[in-house]
Amino acid sequence: MAEEKPIVFAHVDDMPEMVMSIASMLWNKTGSWRYLRPRYEDRVPPCNEACPAGNDIEGFIRLLGEGQPAEAWRLLKEENPMPAVTGRVCFHPCEYGCNRVHFDAPTSIQALERYAADHAAGELDWAWRAPTGKKIAVVGAGPAGLAAAYHSRRLGHDVVVYDALPQAGGLLRIGIPAYRLPRDILDAEIAAIEKMGVVFELGVRVGVDVPFAKLAEFDAVFVAAGVHVNRKLGVEGEDGPGVVAGLGLLAKVALGEKFACGRDVVVIGGGNSAVDAARVARRLGANVTIAYRRTKVEMPAFEEEVRDAEEEGVRLELLVAPTRIRRDGGAVTGVELQRMELGEPDESGRRRPVPVRGSEFDLPCDMVVAAIGEAADLSFLPPEIKQEWGKIVIDAFGLTGRPGVFAGGDIADPQQNVAQALGDGKRAAIAIDRFLHGETIADIGGKIIVGERGCASMAQYAKRGASHAKIIDAQHVAAYEELNLWHFTRAERDRMARAPLAERLAGFAEINLGLTDAQAAHAAERCFHCGVCTMCDNCYVFCPDVSILHKTDGGYGYNIELDYCKGCGICVKECPRAAMSLGEE
Repeated sequence: MAEEKPIVFAHVDDMPEMVMSIASMLWNKTGSWRYLRPRYEDRVPPCNEACPAGNDIEGFIRLLGEGQPAEAWRLLKEENPMPAVTGRVCFHPCEYGCNRVHFDAPTSIQALERYAADHAAGELDWAWRAPTGKKIAVVGAGPAGLAAAYHSRRLGHDVVVYDALPQAGGLLRIGIPAYRLPRDILDAEIAAIEKMGVVFELGVRVGVDVPFAKLAEFDAVFVAAGVHVNRKLGVEGEDGPGVVAGLGLLAKVALGEKFACGRDVVVIGGGNSAVDAARVARRLGANVTIAYRRTKVEMPAFEEEVRDAEEEGVRLELLVAPTRIRRDGGAVTGVELQRMELGEPDESGRRRPVPVRGSEFDLPCDMVVAAIGEAADLSFLPPEIKQEWGKIVIDAFGLTGRPGVFAGGDIADPQQNVAQALGDGKRAAIAIDRFLHGETIADIGGKIIVGERGCASMAQYAKRGASHAKIIDAQHVAAYEELNLWHFTRAERDRMARAPLAERLAGFAEINLGLTDAQAAHAAERCFHCGVCTMCDNCYVFCPDVSILHKTDGGYGYNIELDYCKGCGICVKECPRAAMSLGEE
């Protein structure tokens, strides 16, 4: 630094009107005062941690906000092979985790995911790792199996997928109606996986057409056969014509098979399968009642699906349970129901329904749909694969008790949903890759887990990521209390347009129509980007020592000039997103 020359005033009138320095203060290195030091620290956004599929939610929304839907889609595809599907049918736990919930309303994450997938252009460069020569068998072409095949193929392994159905997709195809998930959308996502070189053997039942023992020819096996066995009601008159399974009804309609629906239909159950079966029956012209043993609050079906069903004319008969199916000459004439009241909580945490003595009554109908849940058929598995409560016993990464055999999805996971199944498939792909290289998942510890309880990050596992993916080693999740809310304004949540009711009931065309460009831009703008620096310049502007500077090499972020930073913490306080921390030197 050049030597400072003294400043001399010739006359009192030349002196400034206020106390101020008109000379350089570079000599005053206030950094020597510092005992606290600010640091940039990308933290985990709570939406990312809450996503069972492991999406970089904050990252893809940031790209959408920059007008880059194709790059947003690419970032989603790093972790999730089916963003166009989950953008439609995921139960979006990310939105429940969103910090904006405590401010006004959550960011429209699911709608934005769909927007990114629907507006993506071009194709991905599928090349990732060199071929390993290893072969993996996947049993089941549902979301877990598809995710395992997708990620395993990208890791360089050859993959063959077996499925008993004539078309791939599992419950995505036969369990979710086309008005929620159009078949062309599902077909396109599966076709992209097949284009990677994944081989599909459809209409093939492992354990019947192919013995499980034959899979020993593969270097590893992933079992994701799903849950396709309908649970019976266990009441008199259940067996016989006029009583159908909820999943059976959905599957026949989805696969285009002939199905004669009744005129007055009673659906027993309160889950998503029950609600979907009821809404499909309405589209087939039936009058439909859902009979459920608890109240609407306890229904496990998604709240918006129940609301839509009621809008479409489905009637709810709550706090009732079937006791027998009435028949006349073999034909169903009605179902006898018994009133229930809620007692003490059961193992699920919900209050147990208790029968009210003498409260039986008849509900006339000509068809009963049993939709009280599905179970897995585990009879094809060898005995050394441990089972418990009708599920395969696995660890967090899908390892079973048999070396080289992994499992996931609904056949092993009590949380039966699409996003969880996709996450299961990805975790298993990572574990299989470790196994095939003679390593264990324990060798990498929790370094690939998003947050403290989130899904695994494939970008972090491969240490590459898309151009915008961030490798975040810290597990600290940015909490609402850590944000500086003064810098945000309240704004209404964006909601996509929906088809008119008359059009909805006229067929199976998609109900939700997606966000407009303007809505998507506004929805992306609402994101807080919790825990992630967006270069908003607050730290730069508010620093009293001008010790926070833009990077001169064109890189993203700022440099802290430690010679002059005295650790006052104003930059940390003024960061809207908790992307900075203040700690001891």
